[in-house]
Amino acid sequence: MEPVVVSIMMPAYNAEKYVGQAIESVLGQSYPYWELVIVNDGSTDSTPEILTRYTDPRIKVFHQANGGEASARNTALEHMQGELVAFLDADDLYLPNHLEVTTSYLQAHPHLGGVYTDGYHCDQNGAKLQSLSSRRRGPFEGFIFEQVVRASDVFGPPLCLLLRRDIINKHALEFDTDIVIGPDWDFLTRYSEIAQFGYIDQPTCLYRVHLSNITFRVDSPIRSQSLAKCRTKAIKLDHFNNCSLDARTFVFYDLLVNLLTEYPDNQFEITQWPEFMDLPAKERGRLFRLMASKGLQTSGEHTYIQGWLQRSRQLNSDDWRAASLATLYSLNPLFCKMLLQLKASIQPKAPTISPLDNLK
Repeated sequence: MEPVVVSIMMPAYNAEKYVGQAIESVLGQSYPYWELVIVNDGSTDSTPEILTRYTDPRIKVFHQANGGEASARNTALEHMQGELVAFLDADDLYLPNHLEVTTSYLQAHPHLGGVYTDGYHCDQNGAKLQSLSSRRRGPFEGFIFEQVVRASDVFGPPLCLLLRRDIINKHALEFDTDIVIGPDWDFLTRYSEIAQFGYIDQPTCLYRVHLSNITFRVDSPIRSQSLAKCRTKAIKLDHFNNCSLDARTFVFYDLLVNLLTEYPDNQFEITQWPEFMDLPAKERGRLFRLMASKGLQTSGEHTYIQGWLQRSRQLNSDDWRAASLATLYSLNPLFCKMLLQLKASIQPKAPTISPLDNLK
């Protein structure tokens, strides 16, 4: 088969500590037909000087004012020439066979729009930690839109992926610059709506975990707002209502109960959407009850809580929890809030810094 060129996108922002290692991992690939498109996203450290040391003509460097990860990825897309698109952040590493394994697979499976592999998390010194697959659901193959919509852990970091650029161009896909955390998840959700995937059960890359990862640096409100936008965009995609009831309910639960608790006006608006109204009455009732419960724990005073409790009882009259909560709230809102906070305080808590902070 004719060799195909793989275009590798590498956003780089203040990446002086690791960018050289990332580039060397590309230079060390067993597959030679690649171009590395590096976008220096307004770095203020020595990243620009380090990039000048690499003179291989396959390496192309572009400089722009700092615009964030999504902006840098879009700039890379604009300058790519290859048939296939690969991802490598400036602090990660390819194992020597990554491009050869993934490119050969897509050449042998022309009906597929993408392929992903396994790999390892590694520490700041490059020592291997857990496998990527240990933090994923799946693996899934074929039309995996529902699995990608449900959560971002199908692929994990995008460096394990190889996609077809003609699909990206045909559908004018780009990264959403309003999303700080998760622009790759949003992009891949939309890509998975129009393409099928294969999986290679082989480690081909290293994802570095360190305190400079954006998942560690960005504060919780910005993270919640970004992930909420990923969720709201996914709900509005054409194939969302074709997903299973379990997946659709989970998406609304994460959005309304986990991500938008501090934004009751947004919660109220979303409960008017036709996609929410398409859920069975009992599921909507349960979600209203959970929204009210979480809202009581956080603010306890916003005007929607009583209405949500009423809607919960109307939609799901068999839910004794909703009936108990509504009764207690009507008798003593402050005591109801304190009781819910006490219950929450003795329950196990999810990680609040990063989903990667417990890697060993």
